[in-house]
Amino acid sequence: VPPVSAIMSGLLPARVSQEAFDEVVKENMEDFEMAPDEAVQDAIKQFKSQGVTLDNLDLSVPTDEARAARSAFLDSTSLLDSCVSSDGSVDLSKSNHTKDAILAALKLVSEYCAPEFENCKIYRSLLVTNAAIYTLMNFLGVEGEGSDEILLANIRTLRILTKESMELRDAFIAHERVNKLLSKHLDNEELTGALLALIKVSCKNVENNKGYFMKSGGAKKVMAAVAAHPESAVVLGEACFCINTLCKFDDFRKEMSSAHENAKEFNLLGIVPALLKVTDFSIAIEHTKLAVAAMNATRVLAVNDEIVQSLVACGLLDRTQSSLAKHIHDPQLAAAAIGVYRNVCGNDEIKSTLCTNGSLEVMLEAMRKHTGSPMVAEHGCGTLAAMALRKPENVTHIFTCDGAAALLLAMRHHPKNVTVQRQGCLAVRNIIARNPEFKEALLELGVEKILKDAGQFQGAVDEAYAGLRDLGFEASVTKFDADTGAVVKTQMFGESKANFNKSNLASNDIDARVDENAKPANECVRF
Repeated sequence: VPPVSAIMSGLLPARVSQEAFDEVVKENMEDFEMAPDEAVQDAIKQFKSQGVTLDNLDLSVPTDEARAARSAFLDSTSLLDSCVSSDGSVDLSKSNHTKDAILAALKLVSEYCAPEFENCKIYRSLLVTNAAIYTLMNFLGVEGEGSDEILLANIRTLRILTKESMELRDAFIAHERVNKLLSKHLDNEELTGALLALIKVSCKNVENNKGYFMKSGGAKKVMAAVAAHPESAVVLGEACFCINTLCKFDDFRKEMSSAHENAKEFNLLGIVPALLKVTDFSIAIEHTKLAVAAMNATRVLAVNDEIVQSLVACGLLDRTQSSLAKHIHDPQLAAAAIGVYRNVCGNDEIKSTLCTNGSLEVMLEAMRKHTGSPMVAEHGCGTLAAMALRKPENVTHIFTCDGAAALLLAMRHHPKNVTVQRQGCLAVRNIIARNPEFKEALLELGVEKILKDAGQFQGAVDEAYAGLRDLGFEASVTKFDADTGAVVKTQMFGESKANFNKSNLASNDIDARVDENAKPANECVRF
């Protein structure tokens, strides 16, 4: 249960129970003769004035139906909680409840917290306020007759909860126990797949959870699952999703990420040949979703030149090209394959190989075929930008294959997608930087208007400006006030006199200034 000190220090928001809120509404209606809607609004005002967050509550007028549903939910969580011993263990042989009763309680919790259920967010928040989420984590250690069935149901319940709620993902602290379960049930395909799925969703957008999982030996457990089930599309797919999640920086609440180190750890454990085998298996059984998962996992691993060269040495380029050519009609596979190209293009030799081994032609065909896919457009423009960087001969190949037209077509089809526009502008700039002979060809394709339109976005304005400048146009950066929309003049260096901070200048009145700004002791921060 979250400590009181955490709430008092502001780490967790102050909350009230649904029962307390309903009681205030009832009191307003009975004692002060308020209308139902007025009673609710007054209760909301009271609690908000006390700094209480109400995002976990049903703020409608209390009804008998809502009370009955909430009572059933709380009864189910209470039943589960009664199965947990004081030491946190769950032994079915000592429980007063049958296996069917426990399964029914887990099913009700899952249903009430599923996204399609009305007021599901309220019930998810209840799991935090009444600490039932910790009860469910204790059930990961369930033992006794019928425990495997209950364990599977509980894992699936936790997956639903953590998938739909960032609050519950932040509260999930059972990764060490999950790792032990992976080792214990490694031969059980269904449980292994469910556990990997739980890892995937509980670590998504939560850097702390990624760290906990990896520090408790998670990478080895994922590798063991892949080795133990080489022909299980479910297990292999979930393992790829796990790798993709663990090796991606997606928690923007944190300034630092362990994604790079996680990718290096997986590489040291030998994940590269394992993933390429998964790709081969997926193509052999015509399982494109598994192929997409394997390619996405491969792409996030390419974090340094050593890993990239290892991937290429194992045959990555040929596999990716053949897979893309065979399933070029699938936009998801096309995006995944082009994403692989984009990440390995950090190596100059490899990106030149892609321009001459047929990969460029297949990629451009996919870009033309899937003009409506933003991911194909983004990865395609990004790959062309990387190929053209510092490589004039690659630019020639791009133009020979009509790549410039495919690039600008992608930008035209996604005029409001800032990422596509930024990557497209970078590609134009890299193309023209060392190959001015292609300037006229780009102008005939309408590049000027496309770059000017891209320059309207803050995320692409610098790249658009650079592209227009390199094409020989007089361009200036225009910024707009976020509140008023008015044009703000961009100040160039040297236009105004510098106003240096004087805080570091010598002072003869330091004592007087300290006294002037001193605070009473009771206003100072205490440690």
